[in-house]
Amino acid sequence: MTGFAEYRPGAARQAVDVRVRAAVDADLTSCAELIVTRTGGPVETRRARLEADLQDPDRYTVVAEIGGEIAGYAAVIRHRRSPADPPTTAPDGYYLIGLIVAPAWRRHGIGDLLTTERMRWTAERADEIYTFANLGNRAILDLHERFGFTEVTRDFTFPNAPLEPGTCVLLRAQFTGR
Repeated sequence: MTGFAEYRPGAARQAVDVRVRAAVDADLTSCAELIVTRTGGPVETRRARLEADLQDPDRYTVVAEIGGEIAGYAAVIRHRRSPADPPTTAPDGYYLIGLIVAPAWRRHGIGDLLTTERMRWTAERADEIYTFANLGNRAILDLHERFGFTEVTRDFTFPNAPLEPGTCVLLRAQFTGR
């Protein structure tokens, strides 16, 4: 199961009135429902994790809202290596995670808007930002390239992420003028 949207480079984007903002508790069930469309599992479990994220100052959850409907979700987390982690564990820092846009709202630039907001928030806290992506997800790789991300390595692990060796890439972008 890839869970990735069909890749259509150059597809026309349709203008839509999108409000991108920090998530609040009332958004979390909709966010959890989006997450389980990709990962499976119970909505209640995902919602509980999102509730904890809202309380953590090192995490930022953002939503795209269209006409009162949550059309997309994304987050930033701060990762810190543990002494018990293997040497290939991804470095300390802020990471973009979980960009999901509802199928009906894809091809409207919502992923770009969610990424812009997450990078704005992170730039207030750090000089760089990381993400990792599946090599089979060309759409997300192109999105990150547009935002200045470059490859760090393909030989890495990330705690609690089910990464298959050789299938993902670790990327980094630097913030300038901070």
